[in-house]
Amino acid sequence: MHNLSNYQKKKLLENPNVKKLTEKSVVYSSKFKQKALESYLAGENAKDIFLRAGIPIHYFNNSKYCQSCLKRWKIKFEKEGVGCFENDLRGIGSSGRPKSENLDELTYEELQAIVEVQRGVIQELKKKKALAKKK
Repeated sequence: MHNLSNYQKKKLLENPNVKKLTEKSVVYSSKFKQKALESYLAGENAKDIFLRAGIPIHYFNNSKYCQSCLKRWKIKFEKEGVGCFENDLRGIGSSGRPKSENLDELTYEELQAIVEVQRGVIQELKKKKALAKKK
């Protein structure tokens, strides 16, 4: 994320526009995202929007942080339309990391089939690499 100090994290969480903090990101409220995007589309400067909302942008090392947030939200709005910020569906319906098979429980024939599939993938990769070298 942004390597925020405990003080900075506390200050951000006190802001009603910040929903939560994770190790990797700041999650803003849907209401803030909606209002910020409306202002941005009306031509307001991205940094001014965040400053007016009481978000200390100097906490973030990236000088384009505000603009990149708004661009990301704009793309989401264009894809999903009005109300796209109401429900955050990240991770919902995901089955998670696939379970690894216990190779001890597979038969010899099943292991042979896995090896053949892997050989086929390796051959395809070699062909693609050879074609890329020719170009």
